[in-house]
Amino acid sequence: MQMLKKWVGAGALALTVALSSPQLSLAQDTQLIVAQSAEPVGLDVARNNLQHSLNVAFNIQDRLFDPLEDGGVGPGLAESWEFTSDTTLRVKLRTGLTFHNGEPVDANAVKFSLERLQDPAIASPHAGRMQQITGVSIIDPLTVEFVTAEPFAPILHLMSIYLAIVPPKAAAETDPDTFNRHPIGAGPYVFEKWDRGGDIVLTAFDGYWAGKPAYDRLVFRAIPEESSRVAALLTGEVGFVEGVSRNSQDLIEKSGRGRLTNSMGIMNYLGLNTYEKPFDDQRVRQALNYGINRELINKALFADKAILTAGPLSPRTFGADLDLHPYPYDPEKAKALLAEAGYPDGFSTTLSYPTDMIQIQEQTQVIAADLAKIGVKVELRPLDRSVMVEQYRAREQDMYVYWWDDNPEPDRYAYTLLHSNSRDYYYKNPETDAILAKGRSTLDRAEREKIYQEFDRKLYEEAPWVFLYVIPVTYGLAPNVDYEGRRDGFLFMRYASPKNG
Repeated sequence: MQMLKKWVGAGALALTVALSSPQLSLAQDTQLIVAQSAEPVGLDVARNNLQHSLNVAFNIQDRLFDPLEDGGVGPGLAESWEFTSDTTLRVKLRTGLTFHNGEPVDANAVKFSLERLQDPAIASPHAGRMQQITGVSIIDPLTVEFVTAEPFAPILHLMSIYLAIVPPKAAAETDPDTFNRHPIGAGPYVFEKWDRGGDIVLTAFDGYWAGKPAYDRLVFRAIPEESSRVAALLTGEVGFVEGVSRNSQDLIEKSGRGRLTNSMGIMNYLGLNTYEKPFDDQRVRQALNYGINRELINKALFADKAILTAGPLSPRTFGADLDLHPYPYDPEKAKALLAEAGYPDGFSTTLSYPTDMIQIQEQTQVIAADLAKIGVKVELRPLDRSVMVEQYRAREQDMYVYWWDDNPEPDRYAYTLLHSNSRDYYYKNPETDAILAKGRSTLDRAEREKIYQEFDRKLYEEAPWVFLYVIPVTYGLAPNVDYEGRRDGFLFMRYASPKNG
């Protein structure tokens, strides 16, 4: 635990120095500056899958439906919708809407946006989520119809996140990489400028369907160091910061210069390359699950506020088998399993992780120390987010820590991460593929729940991951900013407004 004490001391010292400086004026009511831990890779929803990119992009490009906290959807660019059959969804758009460049938001734009997302030339990371949609047709200028190959239970939820509607003329006539840097949409804010390495500036859109947002100007700023982000909040340089660790939370609360709000949380997991030795052996994978003291990590790093996970589904996700219990910490059982698998003296491996994850350095240090006790020697490989993604996709990692949002819809991450048609990076099982395919094509909710419980139990045994925990994601806000963290975890800043008094 000494390494944790050193980190806390260094962070507290940096923030104390910052707070000893004269306090700057808080952000004006007409502008909100949001500090993130990493700069986006791009700003076109169809081209990006990283949280820091989508946090900005969702404020520029809007979707047909508005995601709700329970996994359902509300009206967005669409005012109504109905299933005319088990495989047909008809959507009616609002009247009189335009994109930021003046093009109409109509059925043609919806059809174009889906076909663009499915176009291999765009290489959208969301194409797999929409592969069940086999046809889209225009019924009239404001009505569009989607046809699926078979019943597709999560279609509304997935569309509410990943199917951004874009202006056909502008998107077709603009180089995709240029559009990724200078996006156009119909969202609450209009893209103004982005100087790489500098601020991203957005301005309020008067024609937004839900009304002009409260802030005239929205600025996203990358501040990688947590202590610097928190200091910027407490000195009034920024009005909103993400990625606030437990120790910084205490400082913000005691300062009187900010407050906290939580989002739904993120589900951290330790992925294993099951295609290569030694992780091709289920006994080795189970041994690692027994060999990590997650309860101690929860207590030391997250003040017992994290939720330990038993399998691949968060306990708060629909379909999770709540009768499953997390692997207990049992180093002796872990050693026995390793010996049974042919590794009585353990083995050496590497653990990669993106440096912008919350408290990731402390987590991986404790994980490596625990695994050393069962003979597994771990070389830690901290990586910049872009390098991490590149190596992850290239199957160059032995073990890796990543996260997914604690989402109420199981298909959103279970299919994405564990079905071979989606990624197929480090795990593949035709039986699992069949279960996940059945889960997304079953419309009856009770039957669907049983399917995902079967999936949860199956993956618990196979252990393609070391199942870790769901941790709350905490944001820091200036006293004059009103915003509540959302279950979906994205920064939809049209819900932010100046706080009076």
